[in-house]
Amino acid sequence: MNHPSTTSPGGLLVIGSAAPADVSGAGLCTVGYDGTGAMSLLRRLPLDHPSYAAVDPTRAVVHTVLEQAVGRVVSLRTDSGAEGEGPPAAAASGGAGPCHLAVHPSGSHVFVAHYGDGVLSVVPIGADGTVATDEPVQTIRHPGREASGDLLTSPHAHMAAPSPDGRFLLCTDLGTDRVYVYAFDPDNGPLSAHRTVQLPPGRGPRHLVFHPSARYAYVLNELSSTLTVCTWDALSGRLEPFAEVETRQDPGAPNANSAAAVRMSGDGGFLYTTNRGDDAISVHAVRDDGASVELLTAVPCGGTWPRDIALTPDGRLLFCANQRSDTVTAFHRDPSTGRLSPAGEPLVVTEPTSVLPIAR
Repeated sequence: MNHPSTTSPGGLLVIGSAAPADVSGAGLCTVGYDGTGAMSLLRRLPLDHPSYAAVDPTRAVVHTVLEQAVGRVVSLRTDSGAEGEGPPAAAASGGAGPCHLAVHPSGSHVFVAHYGDGVLSVVPIGADGTVATDEPVQTIRHPGREASGDLLTSPHAHMAAPSPDGRFLLCTDLGTDRVYVYAFDPDNGPLSAHRTVQLPPGRGPRHLVFHPSARYAYVLNELSSTLTVCTWDALSGRLEPFAEVETRQDPGAPNANSAAAVRMSGDGGFLYTTNRGDDAISVHAVRDDGASVELLTAVPCGGTWPRDIALTPDGRLLFCANQRSDTVTAFHRDPSTGRLSPAGEPLVVTEPTSVLPIAR
């Protein structure tokens, strides 16, 4: 592949981990990268199971969940080296096994999805950008049987995703094949049930992304290794599935596979998904202003069990967290074709589960 002469200027990544703090190399890592994709570890904060992180859109703060039986949310400032200046602000997350969190576009609240018991929670953020209370101000337990190890009968909330305008919150529930839509007003009250979207049995909705036009959303289904293409009506908060696309080049391959991450390019022209089992990153073209998705190709992820991916702000690099090979890999991305090619050497990180670009 021929790469454009313009390269990424470099930046910072926050890398989550599935390991406890006392395991060598574990913790929440801050990594620097340059325009070639070369990475270097800058610092590591010893936290237990900091599996997913999200950046505040209004302040220099990163929030992470601690994915434990009794979950926690931790807030960290990213300016002035504040990570080392004392214990970070923390709060109970309100459920078991928190696996994802997101910040409201206004920076007013953090929303946490709990895989362990199907709970969605709301944690307020203070004026300094860190969690403002010791406990959530709201918890919602999704309906279904009590968690028993049975994926398709127990609720397993997997992602909390604010709509682009912040008026709604969407929560995927892998165990019940549902996407819950909640109305939300950060100034006047808690989440309120708005709509429930039932997907066909066995899909296992895990994560979703919106098209930049805010007219479409794409739900990644872990158990079926597919993408569900949906219309999104921002005014009414209506999510309507209408098409399904494979994430695997060979859906009939005999090896077990589960889809894990989905990201969209800033121009809305390409989607990227990961397949754990195939150990590949798939490239999808998005056409018709977001209405159609086509699988173009897949490339080896450079490791094992690609749990998360992220595009740099300029869209010229993609990073992949390979949980079972203890590596983060980098790829050049051609903005015109969407194609990926390896960049730089892998970085060794213990059980990486998420990768988050942040501003310097």
